Amino acid sequence: MKTSKAVRYNEIKQVINQIHESRHQYFTLLEEIRNNKYAFPVIMGIATLSEVKRMLYNDLFEVNKLADFKLQKQVYELIFRK
Repeated sequence: MKTSKAVRYNEIKQVINQIHESRHQYFTLLEEIRNNKYAFPVIMGIATLSEVKRMLYNDLFEVNKLADFKLQKQVYELIFRK
């Protein structure tokens, strides 16, 4: 029979593993969103889908850079929020 400390240790270990898995899924999702050159600026609220579809490549590239900066800013704000 497991002791109370061993049971508590296993519970804590499971929670930590779940947190690590959620973090991995979160950053995987962010990377997938970043790689979608049309959806990324729309999701980040930089432009509408119809605007993105009408953009020339150079304009789309610049809009994606802006969306990337916005995402990085939001991630840092989440990390450093107290």
